Parts: sequence; C-alpha cells; structure tokens
Amino acid sequence: MLPFLAGCNQTAASPPAAPVDRNALGSDVHVALADVQATREKHDAQATSMAVMSFFDPIGITDLAEPAIEAEHRRELDEKYRRVEEEVRKTVAEAEAIKAQNQTGANRSKARRRASPEAQ
Repeated sequence: MLPFLAGCNQTAASPPAAPVDRNALGSDVHVALADVQATREKHDAQATSMAVMSFFDPIGITDLAEPAIEAEHRRELDEKYRRVEEEVRKTVAEAEAIKAQNQTGANRSKARRRASPEAQ
C-alpha cells in the first residue's frame, strides 16, 4: 500500500498546451490559467485515487497521508494562482502603456492638424 501512496504525490505529465501566440496581449495569462486547470485536474485524479486506496486500507495509512497531500495541493495551487495574478498585472500594465501611447499619438495628430495651414 505504501508504494501507492508515494505514487499519489508524483506528478503526471500534463497534456501539451495548445500553441499560444506569445505576441498576443494576455497570452501568458491564458497559459497560467491553463496550468491552474491542469493542476486542479491532476489533484482531482489524485483525490480519486486516494479514495479508492482508502477503501482497501485496513489500517488507515491513507487517512494519515491525506492531510499532507491536501496541504501540498493547496501550496501548489497557491503558487499557480500567484503566477496568474502576476501575469494579469503584467497584461494590465502592457494595456495601459499601449493606451497611453495611443492617446499620445492621437494628441500629436490633432496638434499637427491644427498647426497645418491646409486645415484652415
């Protein structure tokens, strides 16, 4: 039974993510969210395995391991969500910079139109 418990903490290879355009605004957010979803699915599969193993566990080893596994799952998800937050902040900063750049360009265009003699 103990080898099965050790296997619950091992991470399975995540399915390959769909190719993401790295130049697209917010693509890193999508990657981070996909990573969170894959991690949640992995944790669900591990919880199911633990439930099955606990059925065949006459001495309660799985009951002892369950709190440690849940703590590890929480830690891992917290780390993933921190990454999502960082990526969202970066994306918002990029969007604000683009907005400011566009406003500056629009203001310059208006000033040029006002200053040009053909506009009068």
